[in-house]
Amino acid sequence: MQNHSYIPSGIIDSHAHVVREFFSEDQQEVIERAFASNVKQLINPGINGDSIAELCELTEKYQEIYMAVGLHPHEASAWSDELKGRFKEALKHSKVVAIGECGLDFYYNNSEPAAQVAALHGQIQLALEFSKPLIIHCRDAWNEIAEIFDQYPGALKGVFHCFTGDPKTVEMLDKYGFYTSFSGIVTFPKAKELQEAAKLVPQDRLMVETDCPFLAPQPVRGKRNEPSYVWHVAEKLAELRGTTVSEIAASCSLNTRRLFGLPDPA
Repeated sequence: MQNHSYIPSGIIDSHAHVVREFFSEDQQEVIERAFASNVKQLINPGINGDSIAELCELTEKYQEIYMAVGLHPHEASAWSDELKGRFKEALKHSKVVAIGECGLDFYYNNSEPAAQVAALHGQIQLALEFSKPLIIHCRDAWNEIAEIFDQYPGALKGVFHCFTGDPKTVEMLDKYGFYTSFSGIVTFPKAKELQEAAKLVPQDRLMVETDCPFLAPQPVRGKRNEPSYVWHVAEKLAELRGTTVSEIAASCSLNTRRLFGLPDPA
């Protein structure tokens, strides 16, 4: 990976799970390595109620880490009024910038589809109540996501994180005005349809992420992923779109700050 310290905008990892579950021995080193690589800010999304305490702790320790609260579709069966209340309480924290990650995953179906749909509707209601964007996880459920979004015409904002769709999916989702975030998957040699999709997303709707510790980009595939590797994603997007890494980094950073209401980094 090249040295990108010369890029004035730096870059933002818009989706990174830098929690002790995955970085028990070197969490601080991983975070500091990200900032040293010119990652200016990062978003640490929630996946359940139990993750809230650590997410708050990290945002209070690191000025440029922000958080989201939400229930991952894998855990959608845990949705309840009690959990909704915990999310509402967490949303009082000044550094909660989104609801998520939430959505539908009909590939693994770790929770029943009906439970996933109910949990997503519940979190959409929170997003509307608190005027927050959604961080959407979607796998093998694009039509179902569209059906749900159509019930809230013009009301929703957010990002399709770790996008795995094809060019037709980009076209189908265009009317919702969501951002589209690409992860290390876009660097995989066999991800041809995703790479074609990456060429079509408007520059002002493009974001990058690692989704670490998963999905390490091709140059470091097989390793545990971490936020500093987000530059590999930016490099691939620049190659695919016929532009520079500097341009990708600047656009993605601007878009991420716009969506999540982040201040300029210190």
